[in-house]
Amino acid sequence: MLLKLLMTATLLWLPAQQVWAGHSYPVGDDAVPGAEYVGSDSCLDCHDDVGEAYIHSPHKADLALPVPGTEAAGCEACHGPGSLHIENDGDGYILGLDFMSELDADGQVSMCLQCHSGVKSHWFDGPHAGSEATCAACHADQVHYAVDGAVRPQADYRNPSEFCLQCHQTQIAEFRLPFRHRALEGEVGCNDCHSPHGATASGNLFAEMNATCLGCHAEMAGPFVFEHEGTTAEDCITCHRPHGSVNDKMLVTDTNSLCLQCHYEPDFITLAGVPHASNPGSCTDCHTDGVPSGKNPHGGSQVRCFDCHADVHGSNISPTYLNF
Repeated sequence: MLLKLLMTATLLWLPAQQVWAGHSYPVGDDAVPGAEYVGSDSCLDCHDDVGEAYIHSPHKADLALPVPGTEAAGCEACHGPGSLHIENDGDGYILGLDFMSELDADGQVSMCLQCHSGVKSHWFDGPHAGSEATCAACHADQVHYAVDGAVRPQADYRNPSEFCLQCHQTQIAEFRLPFRHRALEGEVGCNDCHSPHGATASGNLFAEMNATCLGCHAEMAGPFVFEHEGTTAEDCITCHRPHGSVNDKMLVTDTNSLCLQCHYEPDFITLAGVPHASNPGSCTDCHTDGVPSGKNPHGGSQVRCFDCHADVHGSNISPTYLNF
């Protein structure tokens, strides 16, 4: 019994980083062993500066709802029950700044997800899960202490995409290529295609690539009488670069090399893309005024496959996607 009491007393007074370092956030009523909830008003008796910081925030103490399944609300939702801290004139055990700074990335996120349960259901399937991009790294303006590595808040930008590009530097160059999605101009935003908190049932399904693209490019969705297998069995990024490209229509490459990635039949390759080498059709099917003499116009890159097969996503008229 004596040993048990000594162990309990030790846990109550050990520095937070020694007890919880590297662990997930201790959600719920056991966050601070032996402590009880006293309410945010008791906290604000001393920390009135924090109360002022949050007075116009969704985290305002007297507006806060309790963490589901606990008594924790307001300040104590993040910092744990405060009775020990108050009883010892601010020196008692609490989940304070030292504790927060020692949490790993998953632990920091867990602290926020205990209330933001709508994000919790899909966060761990999202692009930022498992990275150092914690909630506070992006939402630093919603916490009341300095956050290492935090980006400037979204409120600082008239163009929301510039907020994301603070970290995603590679995409800045892509958005400046000749053919691009106009994110830097504010005509589209990162969140139109990407959900920073993970895929949800309501939209921004980056995990469902084609559904995301066809949400805007509905004219490419069909259904078509003659469907191009490349658009039904492959992702859009097989042919298109989503942020920007040096090629028209944001294609991954220009000329016939794009089509020959899939259409690698020997006749196509041997004749450098000549379209009907073994087809029962003839040149005059297209060249009704006679076959041109001299240099073969289909050789090399003078004529591209999609100059004739322009309806590359599908056609209601031509099984070979011709536009004439």
